[in-house]
Amino acid sequence: MARCGKVLLSLAFMALLAGTADAQRAVAFQSEGKQLMVTPTIMTAILFGAIWLVLFLVGFCCLFNVQTPSSYEEKCLVLNKQY
Repeated sequence: MARCGKVLLSLAFMALLAGTADAQRAVAFQSEGKQLMVTPTIMTAILFGAIWLVLFLVGFCCLFNVQTPSSYEEKCLVLNKQY
């Protein structure tokens, strides 16, 4: 189990190093100089929609994982004298 943790930690470290090395490129891509077509309002709407989608999916999964018995046992409530 500890070996698996070391492997995952080393893979994460190597991914971090690769990302750091890629971020230090001297030559920019052609698409990096263009403006993005996403305004702050559109970005807010996308994030808000993503949050609602996640909440909907969580609720949907929880709702359909509720397990109820297929039949109920009928018992009469026994009441003795109430003083």
